[in-house]
Amino acid sequence: MNHTPSVSVRNIVLGEGIPKICIPLVSTCLDALLNDMKKALDHSADLIEWRVDWMDDILKKGYLEEILPAVRKAAGDTPLLFTFRTKKEGGNMAASLLQYKELVKRAICSGLVDLVDIELFSDKDTVNELIALAKEKNVKTILSNHDFFKTPSGNEIFSRLKQMEEAGADIAKIAVMPESTEDVLTLLSATCKAKKELTCPVITMSMAGTGLISRLSGEVFGSCLTFGTAGNISAPGQIDALKLRSVLHILHENS
Repeated sequence: MNHTPSVSVRNIVLGEGIPKICIPLVSTCLDALLNDMKKALDHSADLIEWRVDWMDDILKKGYLEEILPAVRKAAGDTPLLFTFRTKKEGGNMAASLLQYKELVKRAICSGLVDLVDIELFSDKDTVNELIALAKEKNVKTILSNHDFFKTPSGNEIFSRLKQMEEAGADIAKIAVMPESTEDVLTLLSATCKAKKELTCPVITMSMAGTGLISRLSGEVFGSCLTFGTAGNISAPGQIDALKLRSVLHILHENS
């Protein structure tokens, strides 16, 4: 299958050319978030991930609706990804399945976010409901899975990405922890296979220092987006977005 799957979000196309750089924000209050947003935009973020599991009071009734307009305004025309990472997948805040589902639904219905992250291994009905709602509201979905302890086999990595595609994800994402350099090769090989065989773009990464090469080589192996920082990191192995961009350009010019 010779194709390059892509997804357009506002002013960017994921799956074409140089991998886009997403800067995650792990701020705990609105003032800090707006300040961190400015830093991220100064670091030329292509996309902003708002990690709402770090935000104090986010589960309080009405609080999301209270602050989201200011967050959207600060992001301007930069695409905004709404992510509540659950504890079991490395997140910061405990939440019930119902709290998780309701929060993501409210974000989708707000009309103020461009993409939402939905965890593949949430309750299946929840996943299906959130994807259907996002499609109805024209919000892109990133179906995701994170393993902070190990790297599954290449077949298992590909299988999970395939499950995401079959569930209707606009973009499929997996992040794994390497225990050896061979694990990094396993992730990159599965990424290459997914790029060739899936009908949606993929985001993959091998975490920590050992896996750093996977954050740099997306254009070669098929990951459409990588995560850089403008301060605080949200996962092991992330590096400064400006340094990241210079490496991505070097690889692009010589590919």
